[in-house]
Amino acid sequence: MKINKIVLYNFNSFEGLNEFDFSNTNQKKNIILIGGKNGAGKTSLFTAIKIALYGPLAFGYVGINPYYIAKIKECINSKAFQTNKVESRVQITISLVVEREVKNYEITREWDYSKQKLVENYSVKADGKLLDDQEVSYFQNYLQGLVPPDLFEFFLFDGEEIGSIFSTSTYNTYVRNAVYTLCGLDIFEIIRKYTEGYVGKASTVDEAQLYDEYENLRAAVEKLKGSIENIDSELEIKQEELERIETELMELETAFKNAGGITEAERKKLTQEFEEAEQIKAETTAKVKMFVEGLMPFFIVREFTKRISDQMDYEEKGEIYYYVQQKLDREEIQKVLVGSVPDNQVDALMNMLLAKFKPKGFNEKTEPIHDLSKENTGRVNAMISSIDDFDVNGMVNSVKQKQTAAYRTMEINRILKSAMTDEESARFAERENTLLRKKEEITQKLYEDRTKLEKLDRQIADLTLQRDRAWQNLKANAQNKHVFELSSGLASMMDSLLSGKTVKIKKELERLIVDNLQHIYRKNNLITHIEIDDDFQFNLYQDATYTAAELAYLMQNLGKDRFALTIGKQGQEALFERYDVKSMGKLQQALSFDVSDSIDLYKNIDLSRLSKGERQIFILSLYWAIIELSGQDIPFVIDTPYARIDANHRKEISEKFFPNISKQVVILSTDEEINEEYYGIIKPYIAREYLLINDESQNKTSVENHYFFGA
Repeated sequence: MKINKIVLYNFNSFEGLNEFDFSNTNQKKNIILIGGKNGAGKTSLFTAIKIALYGPLAFGYVGINPYYIAKIKECINSKAFQTNKVESRVQITISLVVEREVKNYEITREWDYSKQKLVENYSVKADGKLLDDQEVSYFQNYLQGLVPPDLFEFFLFDGEEIGSIFSTSTYNTYVRNAVYTLCGLDIFEIIRKYTEGYVGKASTVDEAQLYDEYENLRAAVEKLKGSIENIDSELEIKQEELERIETELMELETAFKNAGGITEAERKKLTQEFEEAEQIKAETTAKVKMFVEGLMPFFIVREFTKRISDQMDYEEKGEIYYYVQQKLDREEIQKVLVGSVPDNQVDALMNMLLAKFKPKGFNEKTEPIHDLSKENTGRVNAMISSIDDFDVNGMVNSVKQKQTAAYRTMEINRILKSAMTDEESARFAERENTLLRKKEEITQKLYEDRTKLEKLDRQIADLTLQRDRAWQNLKANAQNKHVFELSSGLASMMDSLLSGKTVKIKKELERLIVDNLQHIYRKNNLITHIEIDDDFQFNLYQDATYTAAELAYLMQNLGKDRFALTIGKQGQEALFERYDVKSMGKLQQALSFDVSDSIDLYKNIDLSRLSKGERQIFILSLYWAIIELSGQDIPFVIDTPYARIDANHRKEISEKFFPNISKQVVILSTDEEINEEYYGIIKPYIAREYLLINDESQNKTSVENHYFFGA
C-alpha cells in the first residue's frame, strides 16, 4: 500500500482546503517529512489518516454510533460552524495491489451538519469509478485484511505510546497477530474482537446502565480467568511430575523386558497364543490330510475332467437320440398328419424331427466309452463339481497359517525359557509399585485440581452467558443497524498455522531483529541472540563466557528449567553437542568433570528491565524486521519519532532506520527532534516536505512546502 494524497477540509485547525501530495517517482527518496511545533496540527493529520482509512474503527468502534459522531463533531473546524452550510471532510488516495494489478483508490469521508445533526457520507472510487455498496464492502474487507485496525501501530507509529505494548503480558499476542497477518499466515480475516473497547460513553441513562452491567460482568469473567490461569500453572507442574514418573515407569518396563522379564499377564497371553497356534496347526493338518486322501488325485488330473464331463453329456444325448428314433412310427405320424402333409413329405418331416435330437458330430457306429448308469453319472459330475469349486488360495493360506503358527510356537518357547527368575522379577515389581503409588497420589491431586477447574469453568460459563446477554442487550439499544451487521461479519484469526512455516518465519524474525539492532544500537553486545517460543514470547540473550564449574553451579542453584532459560535453547543445544549428551542430567555430570575455563554461550536478559529508550529501539528493530519479513509495501507513519531515544542513537536511526524501514516513510516531527543535524542526514531521502504553522489567535494551521530548515 502507498499513500498518494491527503486532503483535509475544515478538519480541526486545518481551515478550508488543505492538500498534501505524497506521490513520488524516485524510489530512492522514500521520506515525507512534515514539521511543526507542538500544537501545530501534526496529531490532527495523524488522526485524519486513521479516520480516512478506517472510520469508526480508528477509535475502537465497530460502526457509526453516537460516540463516533461526537468525536467527529469535535474534529470539525470551529470556523465551519459560522457558515450557513457546515461541511468537513478527509480524503485519502492510496495505491493497492489487487489481483496483481495496481489500483488507485480515493477514499472520502464527508460530514454534513444540519439542524444539530451530523451525517457521514462515505464513498470509494477505484481508478476514478465510484464503487457500489457491495464493492465498497469488499474493498473494506480487503483493506482491513491487509492491515487490520488492531495493527495500526505498524504503519501509524506513535513514539510516545508504542513502548507500552511491551509493558503488558499480552505483547506476544500483538506480535503473533502482526506476524500472522503481515506475513500471510492467516486467511486475511478480521482479527480484532470489537466487543472490547467499542462502547464509549453512554448518551442515555439506560445505555449507561447497560454498559455498566456489561463491564461488571466482563470484569468478573476476567477475574475468574485469572484464577483459572493459577490453577492451570499448578496443573502444569503436577503434570510435569506425572510425566516424569510415567517416563521412569516406561524406562523401568524397558529395563525389565531387556533383562528377560515377563509379567504374569504377558505370560498368560503367551500361553494363550501358544494354545491358539497349536490349534491352528492341528486344524490345518487335518484339512490338508483330508484333501490329500480324498480330492487331490482327481485335482491333479483336473485338466481331463472337462473332457470326461463332455463325453458323458455326449453319450447321454446319444441315448436320447436312439430312444426317440425307436419311438417314432411312420404310420402313426402319417395318420396324425393326414390331410395336412402330403405322403411323400412324411419321411422328410421325420428326419427333421430326428435331427433336432441328434448330438453334433454324432456317429451311430461309434461305441460309448463310459456307458455309465444315471447314478454313476451323478457321482462323477459331483466329483467334477467339487474339483471346480475347490479353493486353492484358501488351502495355500491355510498352509501359510500353519507355518506362521509353527514359527510363533517356537518363538514363545524361546521367550518363556529365557525369562528372568522370580527374585529378579520381585525387585522390579517393588520399584514399580513405589512409582505407581506416587503416580496415584499425583493423579489424585490432579483430579482435585481439575475438579476445581471444572467448577470455575462452570462459573465462567454462566457469567460469560450473562455477559453475552448483557452485550446483546447493549447491541439491541444501538441506533445504527450497520454497526452490528459489521460486527457479525468479524471473524477470529485462524487457530493454527502450518508449524513448519511458522518455525521458519520465527527463526528469520529472530535473525532480522538482531541484525537491525546491530545497525541502529551502539551497544553491540546488548542483545546478540533472540529466541521466540511457540506463544511468541521473546527471550533475549547476550553473549557470555562461563567456566564449566560456573555452569555446573548455575544448574545446581537454579534448577534445570531456569538454567535452560538462562542460557537459551541454542545454548543448551551447544552444550549437548559439546559434551555429546542428550539430557540435563547427563550434562550436569559432564560439567562437573570438565575443567574448561572458557565456554562461549548466552545470558538471558529480562525485556522489562531494558530502559524506555532501549525498549523503543528494540521495538523499532522488531517492526523493521516484521515489515521486511512480510514483503508488504506498507507506509510507515511515525509521530514523535525520537520520544525516548537519546541523542547518541538518533543519528543511527536517521542514517539507517528511516531510509530502509519502508518504501514510504511519513515523519511528523518538531524541530527539536529532527533538528538541523538529522535533517541533513535524511535530506537525500526526502521526497516531499511540509511545514505546519499554527496561528494561535485564530486556531488556524497553514501549510508550507518546506521543512524548518528547508526554506
